[in-house]
Amino acid sequence: MDELLFYAKLVLLVVLVYDVVILFRKPEEGSKVVTLDFWKEMERKGINGTLIPCTMIFIISLDYAQNLDLTLSLSLFLLSMIYLGYPRPFAFGKNGILMDGKTIVKDRILKAKKTDNGGKISIEWYGWLMEKDLPDCEVTDAILEEFRN
Repeated sequence: MDELLFYAKLVLLVVLVYDVVILFRKPEEGSKVVTLDFWKEMERKGINGTLIPCTMIFIISLDYAQNLDLTLSLSLFLLSMIYLGYPRPFAFGKNGILMDGKTIVKDRILKAKKTDNGGKISIEWYGWLMEKDLPDCEVTDAILEEFRN
């Protein structure tokens, strides 16, 4: 069982490394860009901003209780905190929106609406309809202006 949990942690490590690496993508030339700070990122993450670190602390606690090496668990905790709060660019350019290291092309954006905390866009993402919250900033204002119904 310990071996299975070790491999599960390795898979989580690979996923987190990928997620952290894509955060370093640069916006396209001529984009309207804003860099969101740690607290704004945590606000955007909502309940995940609490659940992910708590899960990592739980994993560290289990490893400690079982007298296992904590290096992998602590690495997962560090990577999850970087993923959650790293100040990343939020940009809107001619090809689409750069958000969380991923580019949402304009063709996939169905509508945008203003909310109390900024904005919300409805997008088609790999065949699924989903909504993404946008922070209150000038980039969101530009997106809302472009996709006003």
